[in-house]
Amino acid sequence: HMKKNLLSFFVLASTALSAQSPSPDWSTLQNTNFPQIAAGIRYLDAVDANVIWATGYDGFAGGNNYNWVTTSSDGGNTFAYGDVFPDTNTFAISSIEGIDANIAYVTAYNKVSGNLGAIFITTDAGASWTNTTAVNMYTNSASFANITCFTDAMTGITMGDPVAGEYEIHRTIDGGATWTQVPGANIPNPSSAAEYGLTGVYTKNGNDIWFGTNKGRVFHSADAGLTWTVGSTAGTAGVSRLAFRDNMNGLCIALVGTVPKLYKTINGGLNWTAITTTTNLGLNDICRIPGTTMYASCGAGTGNNIISYSTDDGATWIDWGSTNIQYLRIDFVDNINGWAGTFSDQSLSSIGGMYKYSGLATSLKPFAEKTDFEIFPNPSNGVVSFLLPAAKNGCTIEVIDALGKVVYTDKAFTTSVGEKKQLNLDFLSKGLYTVNVKTTTESAFSKIVLQ
Repeated sequence: HMKKNLLSFFVLASTALSAQSPSPDWSTLQNTNFPQIAAGIRYLDAVDANVIWATGYDGFAGGNNYNWVTTSSDGGNTFAYGDVFPDTNTFAISSIEGIDANIAYVTAYNKVSGNLGAIFITTDAGASWTNTTAVNMYTNSASFANITCFTDAMTGITMGDPVAGEYEIHRTIDGGATWTQVPGANIPNPSSAAEYGLTGVYTKNGNDIWFGTNKGRVFHSADAGLTWTVGSTAGTAGVSRLAFRDNMNGLCIALVGTVPKLYKTINGGLNWTAITTTTNLGLNDICRIPGTTMYASCGAGTGNNIISYSTDDGATWIDWGSTNIQYLRIDFVDNINGWAGTFSDQSLSSIGGMYKYSGLATSLKPFAEKTDFEIFPNPSNGVVSFLLPAAKNGCTIEVIDALGKVVYTDKAFTTSVGEKKQLNLDFLSKGLYTVNVKTTTESAFSKIVLQ
């Protein structure tokens, strides 16, 4: 089952150090506190603005999957590291799912035999882990535990490879205390005897869950795992990454042979269409930015050391701007708080491993900077003027500070020929602000400096 790992785009830390510079919007470097140099982030689950869970691997030793888990309850300012298992040879981690600051689940498979599996839970912020696998789970020689996913604190599923022609999916409604197997009749059959699930390849939104397979297919449940449907990309190999901004609209990266391609769905994953232009797309991971219609991506390796975002459902990707940084995983919890996992320092384990988003709040709608309004003077001593076109009649003007907080709101009513709108912002502190002009259907922004 090592074939599963071929579908991960993780890379090894380069031994040749190149000049690195982070994106101005990702300038906060945090220490994941893994005990070894060049420790990379394999799986990342940001739960909320404070809580992050992640697993690590050795970037110098062939990507070895160790027992490393790190977690933060203060937005990444400090991370605590711990081992899940008492040794590094029995189990290998295949996914991590955080619930809150104390509770998380790790899915694992037998490392030596490359099959079977178990689910472990921590209720003490990773200090100790307990096997919560039921007696009937992952016991067949064909079993392989891929993911565990919870739609709320009590309700979740775990998914494993097909056994006797049926995907092995178990469901809990009591936080993993007991599990019930989902009937095969509720799950579409594998496309062939060679199809199987993949480690860590899943996403969720409310009661909706999606997971990918090695044959380019995406399974979807709209009822927290009770029943399932399936759709197929044109990918001939594995679905490596999934992200949905709501229960209908999503993106996935799937392999055509060995070439990764981006696909889009507008009906929950039943049908997928290829996006032909993928300039600036990071191939290591994609995620939604909750509260917006945006996606983020990150990449690592030759020609793909990038972190970027899309405001048009993946049609185009905008480089956030960084140099020679390998981004392995990315996750946002809202339009302000996001994290991108990378490698810790190659000489000191106490440096780096995680970048935190430090830019301005991302827009609630796809935006374009200064599309149809002017703001002046800029920089300003506090009194600013707008030129607004007539089409902006009744728009809302928001001023947002560097922490993403709306510090001023006003309405603008324009005439048929447009209007100059004046704001007095001299009550605000000096610094950089975002001015957002919103109608019911669109949003445009400009940055302004108060001095």
